[in-house]
Amino acid sequence: MKIRDLTPVPQFGVGGTDLGIPVRVPTGEIGFFFGDTFAENRVGGPGWRSPVLLYSHTHDLDDGVRFHRAAGGNPAKQLWDYPHNNPEFSTVLPTDAIVIGSRIYLHVLVVRGLPDTRWTEIQYSDDNGETWTHGGPKARWEGWEFGGHRRMLTWEHGGDGFVYVMTTGGLERDKNVLLFRCPEDQLLNRDFYEPWGFSHDAWAWGNPPTPILPVGSKVGELCLRRMQNNWVLSYFNEAEYNITIRVVGQITDNWHTAPTFRPVRGPSGNGGPDVVTRLYGGYVHPDSTFDNFHIIVSEWAESGWPYRAMQFRVQIQPAVPIEEDEQMSAREVAAAFRDDHPVALYDGSGRKLDLREAIAEILWKEVTNLGLEGRPVPADRRDDQFGHILSSHALAEQNNKLLRALCEKAGIDVDQVLG
Repeated sequence: MKIRDLTPVPQFGVGGTDLGIPVRVPTGEIGFFFGDTFAENRVGGPGWRSPVLLYSHTHDLDDGVRFHRAAGGNPAKQLWDYPHNNPEFSTVLPTDAIVIGSRIYLHVLVVRGLPDTRWTEIQYSDDNGETWTHGGPKARWEGWEFGGHRRMLTWEHGGDGFVYVMTTGGLERDKNVLLFRCPEDQLLNRDFYEPWGFSHDAWAWGNPPTPILPVGSKVGELCLRRMQNNWVLSYFNEAEYNITIRVVGQITDNWHTAPTFRPVRGPSGNGGPDVVTRLYGGYVHPDSTFDNFHIIVSEWAESGWPYRAMQFRVQIQPAVPIEEDEQMSAREVAAAFRDDHPVALYDGSGRKLDLREAIAEILWKEVTNLGLEGRPVPADRRDDQFGHILSSHALAEQNNKLLRALCEKAGIDVDQVLG
């Protein structure tokens, strides 16, 4: 079901544009990375920029994503300076971003015309996307490498110290998908990207890379995300002309036989709310759950309009039983204790919370998760002792979770520590 058009966004000078790759950035906002962007509501014309970054603090996805600011001010700026249609290349297109600590890594295609990929590279930002630095010579891949299968890229944290990376061809959209892994602290060094492949009757890391999707797959834009104990791959399926979503329990499970869903499709004679005439994209919103799953789909027309990004809610199912993310509260706490003030968390109205308010919200979420009643109150409220008791109970339970997680990571017997 289509929720709404995300673009155009005239208040930030964004007319015709596409992609809209959503990523949770260090401030807690959702950053949306757009491709070729123009001032007018069409392909072409004045104001050509790419990549462009808009920020949203919408977390009630069913109400539709809205944007409240843009990188570089107003109008939204191209993230780094370069001239379009220069002798080397014509434009730079984002494929996916990932956040490690306070740094955003953005992988891009550098193309000369469409679909000629010259090379791909990684840029990074240490100020939430306002300024960008090239990752250096080890953070570049030529377009011909891996038989052209390492152009478009998507990546996700594995929770085990590795980032898992899937790659495919470029804008030809005629290649299968390869899988790699890389230590989180080595994303800018191509030498540390280890392929997953089949050799000598076995799959293993370090083998030459082997395509992981069924033979004949033709993949375009792709988005890999880990959520609720499952891995989700959403991609534009050129062979079937739809958005395809596959789900597995482990990243190295058999993607051929994974539960598969095709929630948005191109025209096939019958209309409907899930039909997009010239579709591509299919990026997963980071607030998605299996109960409320949202993707960003693009559409273009040869006439120049529509050329836009749209938000869809779709139905998919997990491959293995869901486990709630017990580290979420820890991440929220880490986000709350930033040096700036007020902190980078928001309430439902978009108001930025101060530290005391943010902690109260986090504790309230824990109380809800634990099935307790009564809302915890700020520490300066002395007239609600029951609220203080509930707050203390929720905090103790959360500390217990964190202690267990740390002991497990360090290989320490948690029962001896607690004993």
